[in-house]
Amino acid sequence: MSIASADELISDRLFGIANSDPGRELIFDPVYGRISYAQAAEQVERLAYGLRNLGIGHGDVVIIQLPNWAPFMILHMALTAIGAVTATIPIVYREHELTGVIKLTEAKALVVPREFHRFDYATMAKGLRQNVSTLEHVILVGGETADNDSGCVRYEHLMAEPWEARGDQESLDRLKAAPGDIAALGFTSGTTGDLKGAVYDTRILHATNMGFIERYGFNEGDRIFGCSPIGHAVGFTHALRMTLTIGGGIVLQERWDPARALELLQEEKCTFMAAATPFLMDLVYHPELEARGSLSSVKLFLCGGASIPEQLMRDAQTALPNTFTSPLWGMTECGGVTTCPYDAPQEKLFETDGLPCNSMELKVVDPDGNEVPPRTDGELMARGAMVTRGYFGRPDLTSESFLEDGWFRTGDQAWMDEDGYIKITGRIKDLIIRGGVNISPADIENVLFSHPRITSAAVVGMPDPRLGERICAFVVLNEGSSLEISTVQDWMTEAGVAKPKWPERIEVVDDFPMTPSGKVQKFRLREMIAERLSQETATPASA
Repeated sequence: MSIASADELISDRLFGIANSDPGRELIFDPVYGRISYAQAAEQVERLAYGLRNLGIGHGDVVIIQLPNWAPFMILHMALTAIGAVTATIPIVYREHELTGVIKLTEAKALVVPREFHRFDYATMAKGLRQNVSTLEHVILVGGETADNDSGCVRYEHLMAEPWEARGDQESLDRLKAAPGDIAALGFTSGTTGDLKGAVYDTRILHATNMGFIERYGFNEGDRIFGCSPIGHAVGFTHALRMTLTIGGGIVLQERWDPARALELLQEEKCTFMAAATPFLMDLVYHPELEARGSLSSVKLFLCGGASIPEQLMRDAQTALPNTFTSPLWGMTECGGVTTCPYDAPQEKLFETDGLPCNSMELKVVDPDGNEVPPRTDGELMARGAMVTRGYFGRPDLTSESFLEDGWFRTGDQAWMDEDGYIKITGRIKDLIIRGGVNISPADIENVLFSHPRITSAAVVGMPDPRLGERICAFVVLNEGSSLEISTVQDWMTEAGVAKPKWPERIEVVDDFPMTPSGKVQKFRLREMIAERLSQETATPASA
């Protein structure tokens, strides 16, 4: 079976494989069971006509906020089959974020679980429908039907009705979108707190996956482990969409649990996964890893979303001897752009974030837009087939970040070496300016991570009346450990770190505020330390 073409809709891809190889397994979902391509095609056809019966059609936006369940995939393919637009929303979003997305997109329907992880999504969704007039339908998935579900549509009821058998209906061939039509919106609050919806069409989504397919030779025999949230960029593109692109299979995990992940990876013989740094850390240091086969079937682990400490990469090579573990850099706005090829030198794996895919160009520029010499920090710019069309309904933000010559301003600070490999050194807005000197947090975090008491670290600037900013390190410690600032500074000395880069305050926390893709929301850490400093300043005055 060949790879999907650039203009092939995901729904057409499903129907084609279902016709040629109906018994091939598409999905294994521990909640919803095993689903072949033919079974998925039947469900998609039925649901597509059921959605049309609700008045959903070409160009209508439907928000899907579901865990990694099979219905997410069926819904996305059914919406594509009738020309509607899928807006992907991380499962952790609540009223505040959803209200903004619904108003911005004028979404016609919202799909949520009846209940998940002890949260009542149905009640939240019904409140949203009452407050936003454009939202006509709430579709509930799973759970027991409740007395107060009146006015909502049950996914299970839609799937129980043979809509496809009714007469006088247009064929799906006449209803489907064109390859250049908007297929999906990928919403992200990112690390800045600014909610933005990246616009994808079929060709952009196809190009995003072809970068990996060409580099690593994926084919229909691959089984993708869908552990990253498929309501977010990595899971949606490089798990859900990738599976159909190569004609392979996907194994879904509804929410991250490393012990359960090890079971599924071993039992289902998964071959590929793309996930954030905390996922890799959880597996590499899990006490059951060796007993579960050390991910023996996994040929490739692409690790992105946050900086990967060098020590973790070295430990991954030892702990996962059958797996090629590569850094991955990308964004919701441009997909997974850089990884290391199989033949990359060791120092590239440990010291960079990879080489761009064939369809992408990268450059590093100074504040005036001029390219900087190799290994010089600047803003990373990206251009190529994977870059999205801008931000939905936000021409102001689009013109600011998506330039007329095709370059996208990533906002990431990086350098590029002589071979074209890049290294992300932070976000431009995360730079610490201490006494007029720019300091990148990434190097400091790498040194902190190597300390035996520290599980993870995030470095931010804290306000200082004399220097402008000083360096504050938020750390998560090993259970039962403690840490003094003097211990950290001694560690910095041993590592040969220049004194102006030493942390001047340590904040021990249980965990970090994170985006759904596994990036630390440093703006929240800056808010936290600024508030604490303000309180400490005010306390003596009020005593």
